[in-house]
Amino acid sequence: MPQQTPNVFTYPRMEPGTLGHFDLVAALRTIPRDVADELAGLLQPQLTFRHPDDGDDAWCIQEIVGHLGDAAEVYHKRLYMMSTQTDPILEPYDPDEFAARHGYLETPVEDLLEKLRYWRAETTQLLTTLVNWNWARTGRHLENGRVSIRMLVEHMIEHEQEHLENIRRLRLAAPPAF
Repeated sequence: MPQQTPNVFTYPRMEPGTLGHFDLVAALRTIPRDVADELAGLLQPQLTFRHPDDGDDAWCIQEIVGHLGDAAEVYHKRLYMMSTQTDPILEPYDPDEFAARHGYLETPVEDLLEKLRYWRAETTQLLTTLVNWNWARTGRHLENGRVSIRMLVEHMIEHEQEHLENIRRLRLAAPPAF
């Protein structure tokens, strides 16, 4: 019997580079949803609550969400450069400067969350197009030295998990809003 769909392989492809690093992509993909879940039901006084034990320069939940959106944009641009250029220079950025310039407290938290969702969708789309060996492509961060795509993604996951834990801690510590 002739094959119904010529040139279509029906067996799973297992050669190097076909599976990607989907465990890391899946971890990145969940962060916007996890943040949204933590924001559910919070009122403005809770979003802007600062824990007294954290010091004067500590961020509130709303500022953390704004920071996560800005960081997602910066990381996406770095990953794009690393995936399309040979050993690009990755400029550092100052999160506190971004916070002041982007007015996190003057921006509705839903807009801040939407920015995080947008850039995360862009990043996961980019990462799912890479084959395994592309995850070893590097860039040179001016403060941290040479970093691979995989190393940067692992850092992103760790960074975002730390901030998610901060959001959870602040949510529990914030006084109830009436």
